[in-house]
This record gives sequence, structure tokens and C-alpha cells, in this order.
Amino acid sequence: MAKITIESRQLIKLLMGTAVFSFALGTTFSVAQSQETFLGSEKFDRAQTMLLNLSHGKGSAGYFLLESERMQKEITHNLERALSQIVQVEKTYAKSKGKPDQKYLDASQLQLVNARQRSEELTEYISTTFRQMKRSVKETLLKP
Repeated sequence: MAKITIESRQLIKLLMGTAVFSFALGTTFSVAQSQETFLGSEKFDRAQTMLLNLSHGKGSAGYFLLESERMQKEITHNLERALSQIVQVEKTYAKSKGKPDQKYLDASQLQLVNARQRSEELTEYISTTFRQMKRSVKETLLKP
């Protein structure tokens, strides 16, 4: 009886290769299956597939819109943190000067409030744009 020895590195590479291959095969199958279920038994041509991929997958327009929305939410959060910090520092500074009602950084606070509001509006606009794009793609593909 012959013994087969495999190093653990080789075994891991083999298992990873098998996993990647089966994932790719499953992804290809699921994309093909989703194309069939989306428009019945009709297959997509290249142009229809490109249109469908606008809102799916890494590097697509939808991906960049969602990534922009995520980053914009982070910007809004950072603006809120900056505003909170300015308010706290201003309170401490005003107390140290014996004038707790004096507003030393009022102009900066106003600018930050405006920036935060615009940031929230931009987040909503990006989200609406993504939903509208998905709706338009679906309507376009469903038209005869």
C-alpha cells in the first residue's frame, strides 16, 4: 500500500482553490438563474446585462453611489462631532473668563450647522438617486 503525503500548505491551497472554484461556479449559476427568473425564461443579451449590472457588483454605478452615501453619512457624523466639541470648548472657555453667556465661536457653530444640514441633504439625494436608478433599470428591462 502506498502512502500519499501532502503538506498542510498544499492542502490549504487545494481547499482554497476548490472553494474559489465552487463559489465562482455557484455565482455564475445564480446570475444565470436570476436572469431567467427576472424576465421569465428569456436570456439577457450583452446590452441588457450591462444595464442590469449598473446597480450590482463592485465597480458599478450602484456600488459607487452606495459607497458615496456611506462616506457622506460618515462626514455628517464627523461634522456633528466637531460641532459638539466646539460647543463644549466654548462653554469651558466662557466659564473660565467669567462670562458664561458670551458666544465666542458663534460664527463657526453656524457654519458647522449649515454644513451638517447640507451633508444630510446630500446623503438623502444620493440615496434617492440610487433608488431611482434601480427603478429605471427595472422598468427599462421590463419594457417589451
